[in-house]
Amino acid sequence: MARNKRIDFLASLLKGYHTVLDVGSDHGYVLEEAFKNGYIQKGIASDVREMPLERSMKTLKNYPVRGILSDGFLAIDETFDAAVVAGMGAYLIAELMEHAPLHDAVYILQANDKHEHLRRRLNELGFLIKDEYIVHDKFFYIIMIVQRGNQHLTDEDLYLGPYLKHKAEAIPFYEKKLQLLKDIIHKSTDDREHELKQEIAYLELCLPKKGSKE
Repeated sequence: MARNKRIDFLASLLKGYHTVLDVGSDHGYVLEEAFKNGYIQKGIASDVREMPLERSMKTLKNYPVRGILSDGFLAIDETFDAAVVAGMGAYLIAELMEHAPLHDAVYILQANDKHEHLRRRLNELGFLIKDEYIVHDKFFYIIMIVQRGNQHLTDEDLYLGPYLKHKAEAIPFYEKKLQLLKDIIHKSTDDREHELKQEIAYLELCLPKKGSKE
């Protein structure tokens, strides 16, 4: 497999966990990378379809991994201390998290879009965001570390990310997003224009002012 910053970073976040569940494991690359680096002791690979699960298990044949055909967490009958749910849309990840087990575990989530929706839904489901990261590898990938708990998030937190908005590495992502919103706002409906103006205001507030040394 060619080097992939997203896969490498997701795997690095698993360091120190014993048993890791990869939901929608596809090729099994995250678990493979984690094992190669000695980050984890045991893996569970799951997928809703047989062919991707077989593909994943072929990648992981030399490691202590159990494959489970499961729609998200529904058929998972083993305890894990960390789970990865990555490379999916925010709405799908939010739906999967509705059925996450009640036992104490850390969830590493990487949605491809609509991060504000995922943050809002996690908050409603009784999860708190412990940290957030961003990885650039052709695209910007936002990764959230969450666990069960309560957390107050403002609308600004939901849109920008309560931790991500304080990280310098997120600035290029916010700048790109701001330019995109400015390009499309004149094409929007009245209701959507109001939303876009608020989103633009959040972005402008967190970005360094031109000429600033920060």
